[in-house]
Amino acid sequence: MKSSESTLRSAAPAIDDVLSSRAAGIVVLAGGTLAELHPARMGQADIVVKNDVIAQVGGTVPESLPRVDVTGCIVTPAFVVAHTHLYMTLAAGMPPPATPPRTLTDHLQWVWWALDKALDDDLVQTSALVGAAMAAKAGACCVVDLHSSPRAIEGSLDRIASALDEVGLRGVLSYETSDRDGKGRRDGGLRENRRFLDKVRAKTTRHRALVGAHALMTLNDDTLDGLRELADAYDAGLHVHAAEDGTDEVDAIKTRKSTLLARLDRLGLARRGSVAAHGVHLPSVYVDQLVQAGGFVATCPRSNMAHGVGLFGGGGARIALGTDGLDHDVLAEARAYALRHAEARDNLARETGARIVAGQELAAMAFEETVPRKLQVGARADLVVLEYAGATPSSPSNLLDHVARGWTSGHVRDTMVAGQFVVRDRKLVNVDERELLPRARAAAGRLWERVQGYT
Repeated sequence: MKSSESTLRSAAPAIDDVLSSRAAGIVVLAGGTLAELHPARMGQADIVVKNDVIAQVGGTVPESLPRVDVTGCIVTPAFVVAHTHLYMTLAAGMPPPATPPRTLTDHLQWVWWALDKALDDDLVQTSALVGAAMAAKAGACCVVDLHSSPRAIEGSLDRIASALDEVGLRGVLSYETSDRDGKGRRDGGLRENRRFLDKVRAKTTRHRALVGAHALMTLNDDTLDGLRELADAYDAGLHVHAAEDGTDEVDAIKTRKSTLLARLDRLGLARRGSVAAHGVHLPSVYVDQLVQAGGFVATCPRSNMAHGVGLFGGGGARIALGTDGLDHDVLAEARAYALRHAEARDNLARETGARIVAGQELAAMAFEETVPRKLQVGARADLVVLEYAGATPSSPSNLLDHVARGWTSGHVRDTMVAGQFVVRDRKLVNVDERELLPRARAAAGRLWERVQGYT
């Protein structure tokens, strides 16, 4: 490969004395092809990981250090699911409602709101555990989860955190506050967000928190005020379903005698670290305002196709990929993103790599990291190894075409989070899948039976 500005070069001529063979917590990923997606860069180099960070890229590495052979593989920063619902993990294969949903409101009322009402404490944790396992095997190191279980609110974020801990992932968690189940459960959602924010502030959890809420069409004005005040009190961002279809705007005008923009301003969504999920019908002027304030839009093209709501048309910085609970597979979402925008002929397919990297930037912001999540010294050692041997050559100039047309979660061999393998040789390191799968299937059957009582 010819050297160029888009080629990853050695970051150090020789290993630092601190990285002696006697030092603990060191592993070398040896022989791989390193790839960064935005801007696209590639190069051959070993990576030295010490504890939870990248300590060296390239250069001379002592043979005495423990090694993992990644020859013939791609090594790239691990993925971040910028918006998902772990509680939906056990819905795959669930019996559909008697009448096929035609609108987003139909899908919400007949499927997803019936499912979240059916969740109890055990189902919350099992769904999160299975979802975290799926995410890890798809190369994710972190999930930004918006949770809802209106009949099992208190402690639900702890159960999700526990499931993530068991697999080895990190999460940015929030509870989906809503008025759709009455004031009591609305208040319960606010309390659960506050309780977990307190844990983050006290540093008694390794995870991070946002203030969560459902779509604005399910939020009364006093709830918007309560959410904003909670975010202000903790200097936290908000995680909200925003203008997924046109209902939020219609509700604002007809029911609230207001406008969508006025209600978004009242909520205070445009702030550092906020996540506006979907945003298909968000005015471009508000998208600009959100991004300039340090917030993100999580676009979810596969979910949008499933619900028939359209395609988010914004590009540029801080537009990340979410899966909306469909699964937790960022590469599958990236392929859908590339194809949908190619179909739309809006020139955004070429930003597919930037969408993946924006999710990594969201996690870096949430965890207050000072070094970008790139393959460089000092960066957090969240890495994924893809056993991908394309039939055609890969280079920085065509890397994103390989991402969109070649890379899949089936190529994920290893996933490393903070220097620790959570997936090794395609197997979960911390969870026994032979025990997990029967537990998941039993829980899914129980959940589906309970859903029937709420449809």
